[in-house]
Amino acid sequence: MMCLFTNHPSKINLGDPKQANLFFRQSSSSSNNVEVGLIDFQWSGFGLAATDIAHFISAAVYADLLVDGGESNLLQYYYEELKQYLVEYGAYDSADEAIEQYSFDTFTEQYETAVLDMCRLVIAYAWSRFEPVDKDDKVGCARTMNKNSYNKSMPNVVWLMSRCDSILKSRGV
Repeated sequence: MMCLFTNHPSKINLGDPKQANLFFRQSSSSSNNVEVGLIDFQWSGFGLAATDIAHFISAAVYADLLVDGGESNLLQYYYEELKQYLVEYGAYDSADEAIEQYSFDTFTEQYETAVLDMCRLVIAYAWSRFEPVDKDDKVGCARTMNKNSYNKSMPNVVWLMSRCDSILKSRGV
């Protein structure tokens, strides 16, 4: 699907891709495949392809997996998968065309813009609900199951705010 206002791929975004809204099971057809089910379409809508990735990484990935190149590795993986499906579903005729018209740099810029949007949301809305929980605290994790990582994990809050600062500085703000 192509956005009407730009030449960049857009799609229907879930809008709230946190752990509590994603269900995984091993495929009955193959032990190597995983099926994913989604719930909570309250925030769903048309948007840039990198938005759900930014929201998912900001809301559901442990901060220790995002440092030392972890975030970059995830972004490269997601971009490669997106590129493959953009060709498979006809948005582009070839991988080369996809790269030419929707580069990794463009994907990364859209991702960073969405991370900044998450920072706005977290600062303005979510921190009043912050309830710190250590990831090894099974009772605390169960109690805060429906909360995003930035609502319960101090390392994730630090990562998100540091990332926000880094993005703003890279843009001269």
